[in-house]
Amino acid sequence: MKKIGIITFHRAKNYGAVLQAYALQHTLEQLGNDCEIVDYKCENIDNGYKPFQFSKTDPIKSILKSIVMYRKRAKRIEQFSSFYNNYLKISDKTYSNSDISECKNLYDAFISGSDQVWGPGKEGINPDSIYFLSFADDNQKYSYAASFGVADISDVKAMQLRPLLKNFQSFSVREKSALNIVKKITGKNGVCHIDPTLLLKKDEWQKISVKKIDKPYILVFNVKPVKSLIDFAEKLSKKTEIPVVYITDNPQKKRKNFTYVSAPTVEEFLGYFANADYTVTNSFHGTAFSVIFHKNMFVEYETAKGFNHRAKNLLQTIGINREIKDGEAVTTDIDWNKVDNILQAERKLSLDYLKDIIKGE
Repeated sequence: MKKIGIITFHRAKNYGAVLQAYALQHTLEQLGNDCEIVDYKCENIDNGYKPFQFSKTDPIKSILKSIVMYRKRAKRIEQFSSFYNNYLKISDKTYSNSDISECKNLYDAFISGSDQVWGPGKEGINPDSIYFLSFADDNQKYSYAASFGVADISDVKAMQLRPLLKNFQSFSVREKSALNIVKKITGKNGVCHIDPTLLLKKDEWQKISVKKIDKPYILVFNVKPVKSLIDFAEKLSKKTEIPVVYITDNPQKKRKNFTYVSAPTVEEFLGYFANADYTVTNSFHGTAFSVIFHKNMFVEYETAKGFNHRAKNLLQTIGINREIKDGEAVTTDIDWNKVDNILQAERKLSLDYLKDIIKGE
């Protein structure tokens, strides 16, 4: 039995990040592996989720926002810590970038992924090499559904990332655009695999979900508040006469017929998706769980952070078109049998790939 170490963003207080980590760990264990998440403490991630945030560029605004958001942020930290303790198998030792090489001999192989672990960073700023497995031997380096978080990179960035990626045993990425990036950086071919959350079927997620509402509702979940998305949900609510449940920590103007949910537990987050009548989202993992739970879903690709290529790529792969654009949505029927058949074929490709890692092929 091989011992596999996963390197990912498990410390992020982000629902998608922890659930994809859980899903990959669970899948590898189901395949008969001794598997755990290497508890690498990335300072940038940890600092980004502290209850009190200070920005040198806008100190007054950041202090005032921290005062308003302190309790919500502290609650979120507590909720996520509970999920870590109950569901994630994490290494006994917490590592920093200065001592993580000590764990090299404790594992047979390392998998980087999923999530945006290969984010190239801004021009002139080096990415965190730990997520590129810089501490491991070449024969230990693998990835699964790793994402660059961008559709393309500059030639300068490609040169910068080449030493970090060139000696991986295999390249598994999450988006088709990442295949071109891998080729540009290394000259080698990669394979595209589904996000780990999609490796688990609906009944497996329902086992750990918690139901909070017994009446019909429209669920809204977004990366950052976007007025067009909220406006669409409000319009859908008026049309269907179904109230809106909006998962958000951000303070904003309250709307009629909206219930605002702040910092639900990870299990409750799953329950909100599992039991919704409609979902309205611009989040990749919001899209993924809408698919998993067969929801009457609507997705806006334009977000406050830019265009969500990841969500669009997923829905194109499985044949769903429910895009919100300019306040209107495509309402074509979803053939869930077809979707499930495509996902099952994608799962097989992913499982075969992970089995090859276990065999050392």
